[in-house]
Amino acid sequence: MTGAPVRVAVQEGAGFVRVAGAGADGPPWLIAEIPAPGPGVAVLLAELVGPPPEELVLVHPARWPAARVQRWARECEGLAGRVCTVPAPRAAAGPGEVAVLDVGDTVAEAALLGAEGDVLAVAAAEVGGRLLDELVAAHTSRERAAARELREALSLLPVVDGVAAADVRALLAEPLGAAVEALREVLEGAPHILLIGGVARAPALASAVDEAGMAQTEVAPLPEAAAVLGALERTAEAQCRSEGRDVAPRLHGDDRLLPLPPPPRPLRRAVSVLAVAVAFSGLLAFGRVLGPAEPSASPAGVLVQYGYRLDVPAGWEHSGGLPERRRVLLTPRSMPEGSDLIAVERSPLGYDTAAEPERARAELRAAFDGARAAGSTLTGFDPGARVAGRAVTTYRQEEPGGTVVEWFVVLDRDAQLSVGCRHTAAGAGAVRAACAVVVASVGAG
Repeated sequence: MTGAPVRVAVQEGAGFVRVAGAGADGPPWLIAEIPAPGPGVAVLLAELVGPPPEELVLVHPARWPAARVQRWARECEGLAGRVCTVPAPRAAAGPGEVAVLDVGDTVAEAALLGAEGDVLAVAAAEVGGRLLDELVAAHTSRERAAARELREALSLLPVVDGVAAADVRALLAEPLGAAVEALREVLEGAPHILLIGGVARAPALASAVDEAGMAQTEVAPLPEAAAVLGALERTAEAQCRSEGRDVAPRLHGDDRLLPLPPPPRPLRRAVSVLAVAVAFSGLLAFGRVLGPAEPSASPAGVLVQYGYRLDVPAGWEHSGGLPERRRVLLTPRSMPEGSDLIAVERSPLGYDTAAEPERARAELRAAFDGARAAGSTLTGFDPGARVAGRAVTTYRQEEPGGTVVEWFVVLDRDAQLSVGCRHTAAGAGAVRAACAVVVASVGAG
């Protein structure tokens, strides 16, 4: 990023102070994240920004009384052309009826936002990453910093360094339950829940909220920085006038039905990915390619995450995921950074697919047709395929360079489970065999 930002947002939390910037146009970016309490806003701007920005947005907890917010704003007068304040949940979610659960370092804050983005109710619990790390540290005799790394790793893997994820989940159930109860206090029938804060980086919080069954839940992209970045996503004039964004939170909508293809792995050649899910063309092709799994691709273990389970094929491992899409990622142990991989996503639909199977298929078809009309190169939509003994909907997208993503969509209770299998020409056979194992086994956990 070049040049000094013309707009800056600062969020002071119990664990970290975050600073974000934005130019005259384009998306905001995170400038710095430093341990709290930090040196103060004036020093941060002088050292990180340079010339006084046109606008300074102060992001604060929703539970702060008005007097405290006004005092902070007065302390920052003269540091920018305009000084504005915005509650963190409103900055992250914008206007629209939504409940926001922000679990940071020491406090879980739940807020209910009205249609115009105003904060209608707030509840808090003394639960945060620090408490969770202390519990793990006491259980494993590790330092708190190491316990934090272990906690986050165990949210993705069944065992790490001899510590079982099931034991840690049981250990953290009570404090995470307190955060969920704070959310329940303010929910009041809000149609959506948005999770933000550092604890939302790992799947444990999303899983706890999902299990409570309160409403459709989304994890914000970059949840720890969602508020400080969100505070800058409007024009300077509108931000200062309204102290918030006029954009509703980006819930999955139709893209829950057309899952995004798995992203390129960090160390491999980047592949341009346009959109969605795919499969072979023709029912006979499915029967030939994804029949009974080859012996080399037989199950080697079981993975339970985000409310679903699946068998991990032999020679493959759970190597990552994406909490906001309830995604897990499997890669070959021999080539963990290659282009061949399998991704699985869970998308809540809000109704019983067994009772309304045609509704789910119609929604998926409408999303497919809409994506094609928008320019996506999708082919081979087949709502009546059978793969590895399962009834699935399939479709396919070929990517530049010859890489192919094939998706197999399974309807399971009130959710859609999408298995995406990406392969190169050389890896097609191994990926298809492993994919058959996953498709055959994936289901509610």
